Amino acid sequence: MKRLLACVLLAFGILIVSLAADTPSSEAWTGTVYEFASVRWAGDRTSIIWPDGTVEKVIAFGGKKRPEAADERMWYLTGAINIMGKRGFEIAHATNDEVIMKRVAVK
Repeated sequence: MKRLLACVLLAFGILIVSLAADTPSSEAWTGTVYEFASVRWAGDRTSIIWPDGTVEKVIAFGGKKRPEAADERMWYLTGAINIMGKRGFEIAHATNDEVIMKRVAVK
C-alpha cells in the first residue's frame, strides 16, 4: 500500500512539474503582441479610437461628402476601416455598429 501511494504521489509530482514547465511566465513570453483600434457608429460623430487613446472623427478625413445614395452608417464605417487599414490594421471583430481592428505592435 505504501509503495502504491508513493508511486501515485511521484506520478502526480511529475505531472505538476511538466505542466509548470509548459506554462510560459510573463518574463519568458515571446509571442506576438497586438495593439487595437476601434470605431463605433455614431452618425457624423463616428470616431476612431487609436491604440494611444487619441480620438479622431472619421468625417475629418479626406473631406469627402457622403453621396445621398450612400447609407450613412456604411459610409462612415467603411471610411474608418479604410483609414485604419492604411495604417496597417486588420479586422479582429465586427458587429453592425462597431469594428475592432488590430495590428502587430511595434516594439
